[in-house]
Amino acid sequence: MKKIKRPLRSKQKPSMTALKVILLVLTAVYPVFMTMLTGAGIISNRSSYGSTITFYGVCLIVSGAVMTAAAVLCMSRRSTPNLIAAPLSGAGFALCMAVLVRLIRHAESAGWTGIAKYEGVPVSDMYRTRIGPVTVPFLLTVLIAALQYFSYDCSEERRIRRKHRLEKENQPAPSIIGDDEK
Repeated sequence: MKKIKRPLRSKQKPSMTALKVILLVLTAVYPVFMTMLTGAGIISNRSSYGSTITFYGVCLIVSGAVMTAAAVLCMSRRSTPNLIAAPLSGAGFALCMAVLVRLIRHAESAGWTGIAKYEGVPVSDMYRTRIGPVTVPFLLTVLIAALQYFSYDCSEERRIRRKHRLEKENQPAPSIIGDDEK
């Protein structure tokens, strides 16, 4: 089977590199440290929270991991990872926001307030300020994935693959009864 020759990739623009670096930093801060560690904190204190809130902690960890995986996927300049990155990030973001709303509602109804240096601060405000900014890495992931998916390089790669597939489908069929030996 003939291997498809991939076109040479153009050099990545500095603005795209800057966006990717910003995305990695924001992903490390918000989905990884803030979201996943908030979930881990909830799980570590599960004896005082109950099973529902503990499940929310697990969901926060899962959503942070999914958003981080999506951010890593959109670092690639290939079509398929970028096609997967945007919906994956959207799923993680939706899960994170759904859990955040429920945690805030529960914290406000229970009247939770911080302790030690956060004394008097409502816990719902802490959740909102720590987990809310995951919106920025989500939007950056979707933006970068879309820009790269619709870039010239990826479009050209898909066009060449499509052309190769059509050539393979349109090849003449091999002789069944041996007529080509005459």
